[in-house]
Amino acid sequence: LLNGTFSNKEFQIGAYSNQTVKSSIGATTSDKIGLTRFESSKLISKTAAGAVTLTFINVDGINNVKVAATVISTGLGKGLGALAENINKVADKTGVRATFDVTAIAEKAISGGTIRSLTINGIKIGDLDVKANDSNGTLVNAINQVKDQTGVEASIDPQGKLVLTSRDGRAINMTGDDGKDKQVGKALGMSEKVGEMLSKNMFIGRLNLVRLDGRDIKISSGGDANGAFSTAFSAGQNGDAGGNQASVSLREIKGQIASNTAAAMGFQRMTKSEMDSPQSAGVMTLRGAMAVMDIAESAQRTLDFIRSDLGSVQNQLVATVNNITVTQVNVKSAESQIRDVDFAAESANFSKYNILAQSGSYAMSQANSVQQNVLKLLQ
Repeated sequence: LLNGTFSNKEFQIGAYSNQTVKSSIGATTSDKIGLTRFESSKLISKTAAGAVTLTFINVDGINNVKVAATVISTGLGKGLGALAENINKVADKTGVRATFDVTAIAEKAISGGTIRSLTINGIKIGDLDVKANDSNGTLVNAINQVKDQTGVEASIDPQGKLVLTSRDGRAINMTGDDGKDKQVGKALGMSEKVGEMLSKNMFIGRLNLVRLDGRDIKISSGGDANGAFSTAFSAGQNGDAGGNQASVSLREIKGQIASNTAAAMGFQRMTKSEMDSPQSAGVMTLRGAMAVMDIAESAQRTLDFIRSDLGSVQNQLVATVNNITVTQVNVKSAESQIRDVDFAAESANFSKYNILAQSGSYAMSQANSVQQNVLKLLQ
C-alpha cells in the first residue's frame, strides 16, 4: 500500500452500477518523499553598486511573482541580506525561501608582510605589519575594531587562513594603497581571482534558494545589477564555476552526499579542497541541520497531502455508510408501521368474524331450544 502502486482504485458506493469513489495512496518510501529543491548561485561579484529585481517564473504553472528591487552595495541594508529578506517576504506566493552567504575565505594561509592603507567598504583601517598566520592577531583585531562601520568581521581558521564575513549580507570591498591590491591579496593568502573580487569588484557572495518540492526554480533578473545575477544560477562555462542545483530526497541525506549536491545545498566554501570534499547532511553541522529540517518539512507536507486524500475518501465512505444506515432505519420504521396497520385491520376482522360466529351459535341454540319445547308439548 505504501510503495505507490495502490493507485486509482474504485469502491462501489451507490445503488446503481458505476456509482464509485476512487482512491490512491502515494508512495511514502524515503526515496519518494521529502523531495526538496536546492539551488545555490555561483560566487557573485560586481564592479559598481546597483539595483537588482528578481522575478520568479511560473511559480504555480501560470503566474510570475516579482520581488521588490534591492540595492546591491557595501552599505548597510544593501546586498544579499536585503535581497534574501525581500525574497522571503513573497515566500507564501513563490514557495521559495532564501539565505545568503557572504563569506570570503583565503586560498592559503596568511604569508605576512606590510599592508599599506588597508581599506574595507570605504573605511580606512591603515598600515599594518602582518605576521604569518596573523600569529599576533594584528590583522583580525584591526579589521574587527571597525566591523560596526564596515559590516565585515574577520577571523583566522585553524589553517591560518583569513575569513571575512558580512553578517548582514552587505557586499565586501577590500583595497590597499598605490594600486597594489594583488600584493595585498597575496599577503593575505587570497587567490588572484578572489583578490580581484574583493578589490576591483564588490564581493557580493552567494545566494541560496530552497523550495519544498522537486520542481526547478526559474528566475529572471533585471535592473542595474542584472549582469551579476542573470547567470548566477547557470552552469559554469569555460572552466568557471557556476551555480549548483539539485532535488534531494529523504533517503539521499543519509550518510555522505556528493560534493555537487552539497554545493547546491549551500555547503560549499571558497577553497577548492572544501568544495570537492564529501559533506554530511547530519545535524552535527549548522548547514546540515538546516538542510535536514527543510527535507523533513517537505516529507511532512507530502505525508499530510497523502493523509488528506485518504481522509477525503474515508469521509465519502463514512457518509455512504451513514446514508445506508439511515435508509435501513427508515425501511424498518416503515415496515413497523405497515405491520401495525395490518394488525389493526386483522384485529377488526377478527372481532367482526367473532361476533358473527357468536351470533350463529346463539341462533343455533335458539333453534334447538324451540324444537325441544315442541317435543315437550307433544309428549
